[in-house]
Amino acid sequence: MTHKLDSTQAAVVTHENKWIPVAKQEPPYGAKCLLTDDAQGIAYVRRYRPGDGWTHWFPLPVFPKE
Repeated sequence: MTHKLDSTQAAVVTHENKWIPVAKQEPPYGAKCLLTDDAQGIAYVRRYRPGDGWTHWFPLPVFPKE
């Protein structure tokens, strides 16, 4: 995985993973995932419910099996 600090030096980002637009694929109702909206630009771990204003989502990461 390639990751680096963003231009503000305040966050680590990767260009390999992209947010999934809710309009193209809704996450499962009531499931925890990373959620964000265009206006805030902050990621939250929340349970998805339609109508809460989220614009993008991403599954939660898991630990690799060793």
